[in-house]
Amino acid sequence: MKKTFQKTLIAAAAGVALMSAAGTASANSLLFPYFTTTSGAQSVLSLSTNNSAGTAGAGKEVLHYVYNYGTTCTHFDGNGSMTANDLLQHSVASPTTGGGFGKAVSTDASTPFYFPNANSFGFVVVSTKTTATANISGDMAIVDPTTGLVTSYAGITNGIPDTTGASEGDFSSIVDQKFNLSFYGSGVTSTTWYGVVVGNMNAKIAAGADWDGNNVVTNNGVVYNNDESPLSGTVSKRIACAGTFGAADLMNSAQLTAVGTNGGLIHASATPAATNAAGGAVSTSTGLVLSKLQTVQAAVGAPFAGKQFMLRDLPAAW
Repeated sequence: MKKTFQKTLIAAAAGVALMSAAGTASANSLLFPYFTTTSGAQSVLSLSTNNSAGTAGAGKEVLHYVYNYGTTCTHFDGNGSMTANDLLQHSVASPTTGGGFGKAVSTDASTPFYFPNANSFGFVVVSTKTTATANISGDMAIVDPTTGLVTSYAGITNGIPDTTGASEGDFSSIVDQKFNLSFYGSGVTSTTWYGVVVGNMNAKIAAGADWDGNNVVTNNGVVYNNDESPLSGTVSKRIACAGTFGAADLMNSAQLTAVGTNGGLIHASATPAATNAAGGAVSTSTGLVLSKLQTVQAAVGAPFAGKQFMLRDLPAAW
């Protein structure tokens, strides 16, 4: 990777404000709901720890990384480490096999746990595992020159005080199930959402198994065009562990035609499902974390064409 690109990535990561996360050893987990290792892209993690007594620990704080990747949401995990009151910044992708640049500071004594595959995507959970007074916070910065995506976001904490390890990956406090999904006209942007089903992932993490929570997203029987005209017809989309969907996945063909090229609005509900698509029992889920990705169409023209934007679609109050 060119040095200038690496410096740009490091600057992007350093410019993100860290989100504080309350928690304790084996319990304070951070959810990073989207990363990509697409060729040419870099996803950069910035992690920091502190000690409630305000003193640096003599030993290492173990960090447990759990990646869930690809269309099958496959589990892959391992340990890194850092000390109290420490800072660790590194590419998600491995510098040897994934196309990453490694640590932002090559002499950093902390140890990342990299994702080894190039040309993949998914979400990652990072947890502290050693010290009862350790807290972890962090953010993800993503730069993808191919899509024009430059974004950053804070990790989402589970915030559960526990020293037993039983709450690692427990995000059942996230109960987001209602969303106002708005989208520009098809001539302006192409809009998709990447949804991560959340709940208590602890048992699956402990077993080294794939997270299998399911949500069914529905348009609740109506879609609105850009002039608030309701277009009836119920369409649903299942999200198993994590997955991508577009506005068209929540519309029938008639609704899609009626909405046309001017954009629209869907008051969507994400309902936790007790079974998968085949009818088998799955882990209990509590909600959905949605990342909205919008790519500006070529017809818009320079300098905006081809640029990509990403944000977290927050839950609605209706």
